[in-house]
Amino acid sequence: MQHFSVVILGGGAGGLELATGLARAGMKDLLLIDRSTHHVWKPRLHEIAAGLGRSQVNEIRYVTLAEKWGFAFQQGELADVLPDKKHIILKAMKDGADNIVVPQREIGYQASVLAIGGATPDLGVEGALQHALMLNNGDDADALFNRLSTGLLAHAVQGNEKPFEIVIVGSGTTGVELSAHLIQNYLCNTLEPRSELPEIHVTLLEATDQILVGAKEKMRQQVHKRLSDLGVQIKTEKQVSKVTAKDVYTRNGDKFPTDLTIWTTGTVGHSIADDISAFDTNEKRQWLVKSTLQTFASDAVFALGDCCEVADDPSPNTAQAASQQAKHLIKGIQFYLGGKRPDPFTFENKGNLLSLGQAGGIANIKAQFVDDIFINGNLARAAYHGLYRQHQYKVLGFVDGSKAMVSDIFAPGVSPRLKVHG
Repeated sequence: MQHFSVVILGGGAGGLELATGLARAGMKDLLLIDRSTHHVWKPRLHEIAAGLGRSQVNEIRYVTLAEKWGFAFQQGELADVLPDKKHIILKAMKDGADNIVVPQREIGYQASVLAIGGATPDLGVEGALQHALMLNNGDDADALFNRLSTGLLAHAVQGNEKPFEIVIVGSGTTGVELSAHLIQNYLCNTLEPRSELPEIHVTLLEATDQILVGAKEKMRQQVHKRLSDLGVQIKTEKQVSKVTAKDVYTRNGDKFPTDLTIWTTGTVGHSIADDISAFDTNEKRQWLVKSTLQTFASDAVFALGDCCEVADDPSPNTAQAASQQAKHLIKGIQFYLGGKRPDPFTFENKGNLLSLGQAGGIANIKAQFVDDIFINGNLARAAYHGLYRQHQYKVLGFVDGSKAMVSDIFAPGVSPRLKVHG
């Protein structure tokens, strides 16, 4: 059995930033595990879903980063954690014929970090899992784009003159981003010329009386107007009760025709949490952790990001929070391994940032001694791009991060007209 000083389960924004940060601080006896072989910054999944190739969104191979910074990487998926033994168990890996190729693995650790992200809840709605698509990872984004492309082709060859109807359920950040992206920037890999593609209609359904619940009123108004101007049909107070292949039904009796239904109803913990008995969870299936981001069952097991909640001071399920937690744990894990108590984590809300593509953007920036500051236009758009650059610099380093920035400038991909990051 292999043994490492630190094992990090999950190579999303937080997990990968933690792995590279620890390695750059001298912690080389470190193993990063992820179910995928490549890393994509989650806020860019919408671009893949709309047809942009993975190489165009700066997809990075984990083995490349592991070689660069000197840590270990293995592809794998979490099955269980045994805190009493300080072991983690990975599921067996199978081929397309369901044959076991890589047997179940057990790996020892001195400290481990659960950073496997979250999932979109189906909320118990009839037909949601069968007929709606979600956007939790790169595979989901690929599946969404393939379904969009084949649906558009079917619409065209059947001579259907009606618009291709897309219904997005949930108007949080993901729903808002995706609706703006799909209505303007979608691609199709099944039909050319583009003039033969059917018209697309996008309807955004929200169960409450406002979109972007939790955002400042000024920002909500700006987003609502921008989406409406783009042609997105926004329907509030529409709680979905049933989804079929052709229609979405609401509790108040409305029915919305659909050719493609996308489910973006928030975030809960990963389903594997139900199978791991060692750690307590909240009502959203997230592991409960102390202020130090250590689990209550074992100080040797930490957690960050969407898969967990700080029991006394919850942080939002955002990339901003996961990144701050990763930065905190770079020192926290070193403290723990050195026999010191890690410091408590405090989330610093820096606000929300919204990019409107070529039209500029809107930012709600938290200020310490005055009211929140709103900025607009190119300054806000530049601030959003700056967030992505920060992530690139953290995982690639200054030199390679700068190269990636230059590559983006001279070979930009399709970017959404409206982008929210918080």
